[in-house]
Amino acid sequence: MKKILTYFIIGAVALGATSCKKYLDINDNPNSPTESTPQLVLPGAIVGTAGLVNTYNSNFVYPAGYFANIYGVGGYGATISLNYTSTNFTGVWSASYDNATDYQYVLDATEGDATLIYANAMARIMKAFVFGKLVDQYNDVPYSEALKGAALLTPKYDNAEDIYQDLVAQLNRAITDINTGLASTATTEILATQDPMFGGNMARWKVLANTIKLKLLVKMAGVPALSSFANTEFAAFDSNLGVIGDAGGIDDALVNPGYVKQSGKLSPLYGYLAANENDQRSQGQAIPTTWILSFYNGTKIADDYRGYSIFSAFPSSPTNQLGNENTLSTQVPPQNGTSWYTGDALGSTDPVPGVAKAPTQAQPVFMGSEAQFLKAEAIVKGYLSGDAQATFERGIRQSFHFTLLDQFGAEYYSVSEGLAEYYDVNSTNRLVNFELAATDAQKLEAIITQKYIAMNVINADEAFNEYRRTGYPTVTGTSATGTFASTQSTSTRADRMLSRIPYPQTEYTLNASNVPQNIRIFEDKIFWDVND
Repeated sequence: MKKILTYFIIGAVALGATSCKKYLDINDNPNSPTESTPQLVLPGAIVGTAGLVNTYNSNFVYPAGYFANIYGVGGYGATISLNYTSTNFTGVWSASYDNATDYQYVLDATEGDATLIYANAMARIMKAFVFGKLVDQYNDVPYSEALKGAALLTPKYDNAEDIYQDLVAQLNRAITDINTGLASTATTEILATQDPMFGGNMARWKVLANTIKLKLLVKMAGVPALSSFANTEFAAFDSNLGVIGDAGGIDDALVNPGYVKQSGKLSPLYGYLAANENDQRSQGQAIPTTWILSFYNGTKIADDYRGYSIFSAFPSSPTNQLGNENTLSTQVPPQNGTSWYTGDALGSTDPVPGVAKAPTQAQPVFMGSEAQFLKAEAIVKGYLSGDAQATFERGIRQSFHFTLLDQFGAEYYSVSEGLAEYYDVNSTNRLVNFELAATDAQKLEAIITQKYIAMNVINADEAFNEYRRTGYPTVTGTSATGTFASTQSTSTRADRMLSRIPYPQTEYTLNASNVPQNIRIFEDKIFWDVND
């Protein structure tokens, strides 16, 4: 199995040099030029999803308010104008369908085989995860007719609402199938070496499925046409099974097939935020926004522990407002470093905290902090029973755990001391002290704001999704700390943000009869965005 994983790791950051082509591929078996098996494809697909999560994150760090342009550099184009076209974000689409096709191969190859029910369930869960991310950016996408290769080259576009409902059904089935497998002696166990996320622990896979389902249901519940469906599913939701982060401590869905400091084998997140295998920095033309630093430096919230862990030179980190080109010569990343690496020097083997820790670090797929904030929202809105404040605080704790630990899993800074200081210095701030949130709207604002902080340069796409869905964190005016809108934005929205991204040009070329036409990126919304 070691040989198998090495084979897949080499191409994983690029989402698999030998993985499936997108759903329009005409190869009979695009998973391999010779022969593949589910046991070979599944671990590589999971590693591919880890890379995919980073692809989404890297495509949305600017729209989500985390990245800004720097002094003395031009050519940012649509990044600061928001005048995106069908030539932008193309990697998001193609990489998603590449990865989903791998999971479809596993599903097709294992369907009806009781001995391979675990592999089938894992692929079903991850395919649902991938399509959830696709819908969250494109709304209607090919789903029911997608992933069929040469059998169907022009798949129809399914309604986003219908896809979401089917994803819930697929996750329900996956949980049931895992339970069936656990009760059978005939089931082929998943070896630790075949599962780079949970090491073959099927109980953890059930929790992941339940967590993804919670995420879908929370988004659906606010849509009037889907509220009945969501409420029915919430009534049957297995709170005893729980979600990621319930266990406390270090409880995230992370992938690490054995990332090493070699070309194509780096941890995707480190490679994006810090450096390549030759210690050449990755982000020489980006710095944090003044907006995001305001949630750490005391402007909105004081958060020294996470601030020092994430940002180089904190609290005096160079920042800018996206689109501002009348900048100072000091508004650049640290020399021979990046704004998101806090080690002494790129390539250091010393312990490093933060988000970009080391080339060997695990890649986050689903964070316990996100899961806990989803659960807190569900409790506040009455979808689930429980203690909203305790769940909210568990979400913050999960974020501190991830951020303050180094690449070796040790506390670089004390989590308990960091949390104690956080609550002490922000005791009068209702975005931190949940007891001060007097209304459900204020509670939701606190939850989503903390989720936004926890997702900083980890899950930028989801942070932007939640802003569009809820309107939080609150944006006011045009100042660098009041908004993360670009000063050069061409958006017609009141907040001067994006509503959605365009479909890729390949769809207009290859699937023109089905792809929705005349997409308006400032007016057309994802189905769960019901804000005015």
